[in-house]
Amino acid sequence: MQSVAAYFDIAEASDLNWAHRINTVAKLEAALADPTLHVIEANITFGASDATPLVAEAGCVAELDAATLIAAANRAGKALKLDFHGPAAIEPTLAVLRLLKPDVPLILHADIFALLAGGPEADTEADTAESLEPEQFLRLCQYSCPGAVLSLGWSLKRASDADGRVEDALIEQVSQMLTKNLGPVNYAMEIRAGYTPARASGAEHGAALIFDPFPPEAPTVGQRLQGVGSNVVPLQPRSRQVA
Repeated sequence: MQSVAAYFDIAEASDLNWAHRINTVAKLEAALADPTLHVIEANITFGASDATPLVAEAGCVAELDAATLIAAANRAGKALKLDFHGPAAIEPTLAVLRLLKPDVPLILHADIFALLAGGPEADTEADTAESLEPEQFLRLCQYSCPGAVLSLGWSLKRASDADGRVEDALIEQVSQMLTKNLGPVNYAMEIRAGYTPARASGAEHGAALIFDPFPPEAPTVGQRLQGVGSNVVPLQPRSRQVA
């Protein structure tokens, strides 16, 4: 996520300071007031009876709506990472982003298997009734927020995949699919992973395929990937521009 680091004039993305699960008014106020904080992360939900996308963990009562969070972070100059664990909240949230047009860096994350109807991480009843293909998520985000960093994540808990072969095949399949569908941007591709070392522990492990748009004058991929966190590896390092 070097484009986010560049916004804050920080050499490496691994030096960004994050506030995770900002889902209450008190947490948001604390994050906005912290001068050392760069990125605010929150889960976005949208239930069948909701009038607007909300900021909340699954099954919890929401104190904030997405528009309030986005506007507040933008005023404070904080980057935003919006996490979607199901499809229902995506299009309403993108509509809010088109309306508000935030100037700060934006990271849009989706668990790609939860985008399918009834996915294992669906947050709401609305999620089980809707479906969104990963390619469609990519196109919607590029249309609404062409400068956003896109993060496609997944988690695997299969005991039968102890050697990681299913996971490796999945990474290859997703990367090939998305490189062919990526729009007219310069980008770097990374895999941010935390799934292999402790697989036998039974803990949840996951990874994210990250597309990071850069302006044409950006440095080479090799330069961009130097010094990133130990859980980030280049995916067939390259820089690509589609005319």
